Amino acid sequence: MKLMRKISGLLALCVLATSVAAATFPDRPVRLIVPFPAGGTSDILARLLQTPASAAAGQQFVIENRPGGASTIGSSAVARAPADGHTLLVADLAIVVNPSLLKDMPYNTTKDFRGVIGLAKAPLVLLVNANVPANTLQELMAMAKARPGSLNFASGGNGASTHMAGEMFKLATGLDIVHVPFQGVAPAMNALLGGQVEIYFGGTTTAQAHLASGKLKALAVTSDTRSPLLPNVPTFKESGVQGMNADTYWGLYAPAGTDDARVKALNDIFRRAMADPAVVARTRELGLELIPNSPQEQQKQFTDMVQYWSDFIRKTGIKVE
Repeated sequence: MKLMRKISGLLALCVLATSVAAATFPDRPVRLIVPFPAGGTSDILARLLQTPASAAAGQQFVIENRPGGASTIGSSAVARAPADGHTLLVADLAIVVNPSLLKDMPYNTTKDFRGVIGLAKAPLVLLVNANVPANTLQELMAMAKARPGSLNFASGGNGASTHMAGEMFKLATGLDIVHVPFQGVAPAMNALLGGQVEIYFGGTTTAQAHLASGKLKALAVTSDTRSPLLPNVPTFKESGVQGMNADTYWGLYAPAGTDDARVKALNDIFRRAMADPAVVARTRELGLELIPNSPQEQQKQFTDMVQYWSDFIRKTGIKVE
């Protein structure tokens, strides 16, 4: 009986210690690593959530842009960080694509990270430079078929959603267009505006000002229905192209060893941040759909997406040298 009381007492102390740790977490500023340059949607989303998350946590969330290596430089910094919940990764689709796309990965994606919460998703829009003599998707396809290998599509980096969208477009249409990766979405957009590339799958919000100025043309969106931000732009399905399930996606991740209590605390903090009326209004303006979920749901989605894109990359034979 005494032994049982001792065991029960020890268990109670463990539970109390965990509760105290969770209650005092975070106890110092939290780094949000964005593995892309400033100015892209990943960076904008992180900065939008930064203030309400800091208020919810009672600690400052500090954003660090660590671009390069198809997002692996910034991601590596999180994978190697202490698993105490004070260093987090704001990742887009690259985190689930890279394991199958890149050689000599500096970390094991599914073993070195754990999901905290889903952040947002959004459709992409196929954009072309205004000087491209195509005003519809079908006209662009006819142009690409007549000149195989002559048209280039930019991306924000190997493995980014802007890259995968272009590869999915090639698979769906059989077109021969050439991928040109850049170090982030802002340089990719600048290359499109400057005419160095002809095609880019960009965010609907980023595109709006350039479409209004006439510098770019929008030919199709990847969503099932038209974007409220671009109501005059047809979907790929409307334009006769099936299989363009290329919406981009963002999630929040911690080092794999981070304990459940801290991951739950972070999940709660970001749920509160994502419910902030200013965040809700601004994300709608940006064409983003907030997708908060539980850590367990995010972890399952994380591993499922790694498998989905592994199958896609194997099917298409995409290689990055």
